[in-house]
Amino acid sequence: MNTTEFILFDPQDITRMGLTSLLKHHFSKTPVLEVYSKNQLRSVLHQHQKGIVIFDYRLSEMTDAEELLHLAQRYPSARWIIFSDELSRSFLRRIHTGSDTISVLFKASSMDECKTAIKLAADGKRWFDDKTLQWLASTPEQSDEKPLLTETEQSILRLMSLGKTTKEIAVEKNLSFHTVNTHRKNIFHKLEVNNIHEATKYALRAGILSVAEYMI
Repeated sequence: MNTTEFILFDPQDITRMGLTSLLKHHFSKTPVLEVYSKNQLRSVLHQHQKGIVIFDYRLSEMTDAEELLHLAQRYPSARWIIFSDELSRSFLRRIHTGSDTISVLFKASSMDECKTAIKLAADGKRWFDDKTLQWLASTPEQSDEKPLLTETEQSILRLMSLGKTTKEIAVEKNLSFHTVNTHRKNIFHKLEVNNIHEATKYALRAGILSVAEYMI
């Protein structure tokens, strides 16, 4: 394994500590750098362009797959290992076809799979587990579309896009604050977005919100 740097970007303390322990135990000669924001990641990559970035995409502040692919293109000598929980089929296919420098490793992976993915990244190769590759290969092309929201989720997304707070939506829909907040999290997850701006763009494209309503 060529000496480079591991760059850890995961805001969850337990996960970050576990990854640090794994790297120091099995790859002790390679320095481990920790970053805590997207801007800090860019700054560190500017100085360590051959680094191996290990990060949780869903907690990384990135708005979509295209932003990640843009970063991968900007730093072509870096290697990326997404270390996350469940990821959507459309996201996985976009990453798989969009860059050969990005690997995907699930948090449920075995220790052997983790070590293999890291070793491959250090050798300039990528890792997708066999189950994910078979899943992608067997999926019809039309499944690339993002999952449809339920009627309740569409209604809540519309109100969110109009600037309503979670508390205001709860009162208007006669739901608990916790229920609306759960719907909000599910909407963001299904649409693979991290903020209301991106969710609103989807609402406009899908006809959930009209341009006239949005401009009021």
